Amino acid sequence: MNIDDKNIASTKEDVYDCQSSSSVIEAGGIVESSPLKRDLKSRHIIMISIGGVIGQGLFLSSGGALAAAGPAGLLIAYFLIGFIVFWVTFALGEMAAYIPVSGSFTIYCRRFIDKSYGAMVGYNYVATWCLITAAEFVAIPLVLEYWTTVVPSWAWSLMCLLIVFVINLYGIRGFGEVEYVLSLIKILAVIVYIIVGVFISGGVIGGQKYGFTYWNSPGAFTPERSHILNAIVLASLTMQGTEIVGVSAAETENPSKNIPTAIRNVFWRILVFYLGSAFVAGMVLPYDDPNLLTQGQKSVSISPFTLVFKKGGLDVLAHVINGVILCTILSCANSGLYVSTRTLYALSNEGLAHKKLSYVNARGVPIFALTACAAVSLISFLTTFIPGNALFLCLSSISGVAGFVTWGSISLARFRMRRAFTIQGRSLSDLPYVAPGYPYFDIFAIFACAVLALLGGWSSFSPADPIGLVGNYAGLIIAFGGFLITKLWTKSKMVPLTEIDLDTGRSVQSEDDDKEVEVKSVWWKRAIAYII
Repeated sequence: MNIDDKNIASTKEDVYDCQSSSSVIEAGGIVESSPLKRDLKSRHIIMISIGGVIGQGLFLSSGGALAAAGPAGLLIAYFLIGFIVFWVTFALGEMAAYIPVSGSFTIYCRRFIDKSYGAMVGYNYVATWCLITAAEFVAIPLVLEYWTTVVPSWAWSLMCLLIVFVINLYGIRGFGEVEYVLSLIKILAVIVYIIVGVFISGGVIGGQKYGFTYWNSPGAFTPERSHILNAIVLASLTMQGTEIVGVSAAETENPSKNIPTAIRNVFWRILVFYLGSAFVAGMVLPYDDPNLLTQGQKSVSISPFTLVFKKGGLDVLAHVINGVILCTILSCANSGLYVSTRTLYALSNEGLAHKKLSYVNARGVPIFALTACAAVSLISFLTTFIPGNALFLCLSSISGVAGFVTWGSISLARFRMRRAFTIQGRSLSDLPYVAPGYPYFDIFAIFACAVLALLGGWSSFSPADPIGLVGNYAGLIIAFGGFLITKLWTKSKMVPLTEIDLDTGRSVQSEDDDKEVEVKSVWWKRAIAYII
């Protein structure tokens, strides 16, 4: 390791031992050991990275994206968001493997960019996942309406909220095991859906050949071409959660090895699960199918996955897949509550939230932060007063736009970290994982996220759509306002590149690790190695 003489004396205090418990980072450096437990195994983090955050975004919101943009528009939306997420995840993986701390990129934004900016990103992320979790609980009654409408929506939401709360209350090992099993179910379900969907489209199952029929009539795009922006926002919600790998770094065994391994799975998740599912849905379902999720509809919303099986005459399998969808929504809600809790915990450790929110019980659970985040999900009970579809789409849009803020900030933090590495004379051999794409794809991701966040609600202006406007711009306005208030209050400034802290919380590499992560000279060879 190339640690300059000035830092050698403080190595024991500043260097993060990958085998020890995580540490709490504050403005002055490392303080006492964090009681978070490092119980996530390699198999947990790999499975979570593949399927842990696949939830209603793919199984239900993809129907809304298809209805908004048509089959070709849906593919374009998924491809664009997938391309952004692909590079953002690499950037986060590089930072998380190097500095595996609780709070992940919220800490990186505070340290590498600006303290006030990092605070805004942290609270934006907490709010994002609290709303995604609430949206999952709103989606649960929509899925269950496929079987029955007797039980009130709020009762289903409350029951599922209690289940997810108890899972998180048990501790990180319980969370990891539950997510491992549910992620495996989701992965198998998506693979079966894609295979069966292709057979249905070709007429092998169901007796009717679809092919690209619906691309011609009613068409590859909806008449309102600007609605593809709405599809992009919904697609961003679908792919949110890839960054959970970085958030969980502080509770992962040997993050310098396990985080890069998990990051490599993102390519296949985007290619197979998202693009494959979108392609199948666009072949078998027309964008004007009345059962797809749309804001103005009064009928029951049905998942595109369920509709595809019904088109093939597989009614029994449609019931099974609807049950799987229910499990996936519970899984995503479980992940959402975990992520929001750990981020709020990190903000408390940073002195940006009430100190009691950093209290951790004997099981390694930030109990007060968990309770606070779960309380936000009570917004799902508003379905008693607001139609479920309208509330669901509004929460989904707010969360989707907030995701652009997160992804753009991750790319900006990695961009400045790498610049600091150069200016401070550091070697890339210090990094356990060197991600490709710097600086060009970092700049692309920053620009693309900013543009899409601003243009996502364009179609909501004319004709005026209050739900669309609130969903697409309320989060941005609140985030920007919060940043200004924090900036004026703290009078913080952007951290000079020469003063960026590149040592506190860093992981330790052995000599064997250093040999394993030798940087190859040709970037495209390195990129292929990371993918496969």
